Amino acid sequence: MRRRQRILFVLICLLLSHPGLTLAASPTVAVSIKPVHSLVAGVMHGVGVPALIVKGSRSPHSYNLKPSDARTLAAADVIVWIGPSLEMFLEKPLSALSGHSRIVTLLEGTSGDPHLWLAPALAATIVERVTTALSQVDPANGPTYARNAQALKTRLKALQVEGIVSLTPVRETPFLVFHDAWGHFAQAFGLSVAGAVAINPERVAGAKRIATIRRLIDDSGARCLFREPQFLSPLLATVLEDHESIRVFELDPLGSALQAGPDLYFKMMGANIEAVRACLQ
Repeated sequence: MRRRQRILFVLICLLLSHPGLTLAASPTVAVSIKPVHSLVAGVMHGVGVPALIVKGSRSPHSYNLKPSDARTLAAADVIVWIGPSLEMFLEKPLSALSGHSRIVTLLEGTSGDPHLWLAPALAATIVERVTTALSQVDPANGPTYARNAQALKTRLKALQVEGIVSLTPVRETPFLVFHDAWGHFAQAFGLSVAGAVAINPERVAGAKRIATIRRLIDDSGARCLFREPQFLSPLLATVLEDHESIRVFELDPLGSALQAGPDLYFKMMGANIEAVRACLQ
């Protein structure tokens, strides 16, 4: 036993002192929102744990960067975010870090639906891009990232199949969402979104918009409206007056109540799939 300890001690000393032998350190990684953080954490499993910027139930649409967040970004070797169409609060801070960190922007520009992660196939694309970036910054751990990425993509394919099987019986039933975040989700599982209550979740709807939403509810034949925990808006009660037949369930695009980590994404998506099935059946 003592001999083993002496050998281990000598090996550690050699690793620390020999200029040609170094211990591989994992890169410091920061991720903007919980679902993407979950995917990055899955890729980094066994190597390191990424830092999360938008914690808890906060929305990236209205988030204000804290001094601690700024320090996290400044220390990061790799930063992963969706892009300026979702996390506007990060646009200027990240431009100031240009050249210091490897920044992975998943959606360039401000057009298009930024909620990419809500489709398993697009989530797999996120996994691939993150894996490439991490392997370039940290080639010593490249094989581990690649194995983790393959395992994640297998889980994402299974999630896609399970979601289609679960939601096929209700795919023709129209429903309404709180804000226009569910296009990728609906396309992934063949669902029929009739429209969104709030065009911009940060703005108060006027009388004209409320009247338009009421007509949409009447004309669409929607039986369900899905709120989101990030936006506790009185607008829902207003537009649902005299529409007692509409069922109200919750969809969460960010996994607000879930603990951050590699399993959050799959728990969040499973809960959203079940919520749609339960409301529409």
